[in-house]
Amino acid sequence: MHVHTSECDKVAMVDGAEMVRMYADAGYSGMVVTDHYFSMFEERFFPEIKNVPHEEFVRRWLKGYYNARNEGEKTGFTVLSGAEVRLDSLPNDYLVYGVDESLFYTLPRLNRLGSLKELSEVLPDDALIVQAHPFRNNMLVRDPSEVFGIEAFNGGTEDFRNEMAKSFAEHYGKRMTSGSDYHGKKAFASGGIATDRKILTQKDLTETLKSGNYKLIEKGNI
Repeated sequence: MHVHTSECDKVAMVDGAEMVRMYADAGYSGMVVTDHYFSMFEERFFPEIKNVPHEEFVRRWLKGYYNARNEGEKTGFTVLSGAEVRLDSLPNDYLVYGVDESLFYTLPRLNRLGSLKELSEVLPDDALIVQAHPFRNNMLVRDPSEVFGIEAFNGGTEDFRNEMAKSFAEHYGKRMTSGSDYHGKKAFASGGIATDRKILTQKDLTETLKSGNYKLIEKGNI
């Protein structure tokens, strides 16, 4: 539900294809690649994306996803496109689910939108926005009425902050998700969801999250 590839993040340890192999070996049946849709991506890969058309920017940003998807297709491991968006005007991070890769080409530069409301308005009606790790340093605590859910467990975040996120979600009656936020070994296979429903498409994923018929994987345990 929350992983990063070395193609799009210079601190991530493995590429999309290797990540698929690792998570499949760990017993997972699929993943959502949520590479950073931040100004930071633009800055880190500036020589490659300077002055390129929007289509080329999106294709470069999806490079890790494409490599993961192509590897997953060899073995039947589901790989879905997602995003971790940080608006230039807001320090918080938001996971976006339910957007096929082709749709990202039609959307404006997401990090440059002026508000969370604007982000929600440009996404498809069935897309879901989940606030990631809301109690990390420098995150802004705000009423979560504009989001579908809260990431209640994040494999790269301290336990007490995850507990705060869980209490926050419970207080506001928000659906909870879990993700490893994989960049390196420490968080590997620590998060995700477990469900009896086979998730093969974006619709499968969003309907599962809306139904609540799943369990959180936390620290590798259900």
